[in-house]
Amino acid sequence: MNEKGIDYRETFHPLGNYSPAMKGIDLLYYGNGRLSSNIYVLEEGRTLVDLGNFAGLVAELKEHYPQAQVERVIFTHAHFDHIGGLGEILTHWKPQIIIHKVELEGALPGGTTLKKAFQEMGIEDFMELEGNEDIELCDRKLRVLYTPGHTPGSISLYDLEKRVLFSGDTAFPMMGEEILLTAPDPQGGNLQELAESIRMLVHLEIQAMLPGHLFPVWENVREHLKRTYFELQLQLQGREDMALINAGILSADLGNLDEAVAFFDRVLEKAPNHPGACFTKGLAYYQMGKFKEAI
Repeated sequence: MNEKGIDYRETFHPLGNYSPAMKGIDLLYYGNGRLSSNIYVLEEGRTLVDLGNFAGLVAELKEHYPQAQVERVIFTHAHFDHIGGLGEILTHWKPQIIIHKVELEGALPGGTTLKKAFQEMGIEDFMELEGNEDIELCDRKLRVLYTPGHTPGSISLYDLEKRVLFSGDTAFPMMGEEILLTAPDPQGGNLQELAESIRMLVHLEIQAMLPGHLFPVWENVREHLKRTYFELQLQLQGREDMALINAGILSADLGNLDEAVAFFDRVLEKAPNHPGACFTKGLAYYQMGKFKEAI
């Protein structure tokens, strides 16, 4: 059980039972999520976000949605634990494939590309994304956010009205008190791009986050993403002082100037003359109208 009382030993979870913002979104969850991604089912089975990687997906869909007609599949990225269920889906339906064009152009063994491999499977209908498109569904509009880092063509989806984020593998939930960080793919992933993607997501008003693995983040999503950003900065900088300064700059960008000053003070407690912390703290005081303190 988790904090919402959801028993993740079960497979099917109608998320609207736990949060009004998620009405119309169901989760197919498999085991610990390491071998298969989460699958999010929208429009009573007409739209799927990711397809996992396990046998029995069609039977699962038909059990819960007897009249299901899968019309479109949105892939957050092209790792096999997210797209492995496509072959089984194609035995019953011929959906449109919605995916970032960078993922489609990615090279596969044998000198082919993912798009060519999909075409050889009989797929003809593609929506190739660049970012900032709107995907209109019957009950919601999803804004495509280009969030590279885990892979070169990773995307997230943002429900503009309900303020729900489908984060793919860009951002994960916590395990206890520990922030889980995604790893950049060795073939084209980039830690700096991942940090910048998280920084962009922090600026959104997000009521709940639906990650590519494990369980939803039901509340305090911005604080969760800010902690994720800080941990990524620690990896990038290799120095706590620079990670704290970058976290403070992000807080200032969000208008949380007192919080920003607190980050800079944590650096100055250990290094009272730290030039970066002194400078950024002065800027924060200036923005607060505390001109004497800024000097």
